[in-house]
Amino acid sequence: MTQNIHHRIKHLLEETNDAFESCAGCMNIDYAAFASMRLSEFKTLLDKPDMTGNELRRILREGRRSHKTTDPEGCWASFIANHISKSTNQNTQEALGYGLDKVYNKKP
Repeated sequence: MTQNIHHRIKHLLEETNDAFESCAGCMNIDYAAFASMRLSEFKTLLDKPDMTGNELRRILREGRRSHKTTDPEGCWASFIANHISKSTNQNTQEALGYGLDKVYNKKP
């Protein structure tokens, strides 16, 4: 993933967090659920049109837990942007590893 996309994801995370904090107490949801309301923007940035809200929420929650244990003093938005990038690329690699071309081109 290019530096530009990483920066754009970080900016989207920061913008979403600012909106979430301004609504604190008004909604009974966590940040991941709030951020998933901008799913279409995450899909576009990540070039993952099939990404679901559940997938995005899972990735964000995993990233938050990992940030708390791995680098709690670091910039959370950069950490989470990197985590999202790694998670979506890993899922793509796993899907490609089991693609139909592997099945049909398999030699007996």
